[in-house]
Amino acid sequence: MKKVLSMVLALSMVLGLAACGGEPQVNSDVDLSTPESVSAADSTSTAASDSIDAPQGNPDEHTVEAIKARGTLVVTTEAGYAPFEFLDEEGNVVGLDASLAAKLAEDLGVELDMQNISFNSVVPEVQAGNADMAIAGLTPNPERKQSVDMSEIYYGGGQCMLVREEDYDKYSTPESLVGETLATQKAALQETLLGEQFPDSEALLLPTFPQCIAELVAGNCAAVLIDDTSAEQYMKTTEGITIGAVPVETDPSINGNSVAVMKGNTDLLEWVNERIAEYQEQGLIQQWFDEAVALADTMGIE
Repeated sequence: MKKVLSMVLALSMVLGLAACGGEPQVNSDVDLSTPESVSAADSTSTAASDSIDAPQGNPDEHTVEAIKARGTLVVTTEAGYAPFEFLDEEGNVVGLDASLAAKLAEDLGVELDMQNISFNSVVPEVQAGNADMAIAGLTPNPERKQSVDMSEIYYGGGQCMLVREEDYDKYSTPESLVGETLATQKAALQETLLGEQFPDSEALLLPTFPQCIAELVAGNCAAVLIDDTSAEQYMKTTEGITIGAVPVETDPSINGNSVAVMKGNTDLLEWVNERIAEYQEQGLIQQWFDEAVALADTMGIE
């Protein structure tokens, strides 16, 4: 428990720190605003989650050529989701998604500005025109596609529940979860799955998955809805938890991670899809994933 709580505290302390050297930068002052767009502060305050009601930016400011002319690729993420995105010991954003963003910037011939912000704001910042794309373990579900366009899936995976080992038999059926508290990250795919598949359970929606895991270990919830990959990572670093017996069903067409770009930005979307296909063919996606898992293991980080 002390290990989990200390990790949550550490993550909260380093959020927003600028990265060093050639690593992805955090929270830069790159100005994307025009009369058609709004400030980052405005978009964050008006859009708490993926929402078509958020301020709308101008897609012409985020085409491939516009990004090249600006000289910077601005990418939003939330670095508390190892092995996809997390902070290393120097406060750099690392992981599969950070490696993908860095390669995209390299292929564009520009600098990378990877902004580490709250998950609730990751997509609205793209929607509002304050970032070019979001790479944050995002699933291309129908709700999200109402506000942004989503790339082809670059890394797939299923969903599951984490429970305490001592509660594995106690929470072995959907009926056993009726009236129980289930935790997950707010505005993530799992929030939708929780509401759809476990409507008779109490939802505990928290800003980050490390907080969800802390609540689970403390016995304040029966289970945590999370993706398979992250669940396996948490099991390596947190004693006493395991994947539960109750399945979490998902649509195979949205069961994976995609890049989000502004709605109507077909130019950038097509370019990203071409790059993803190339990286998969070259084996880079799996290479970056394996490297991220190894680094997270070395750091003992979720």
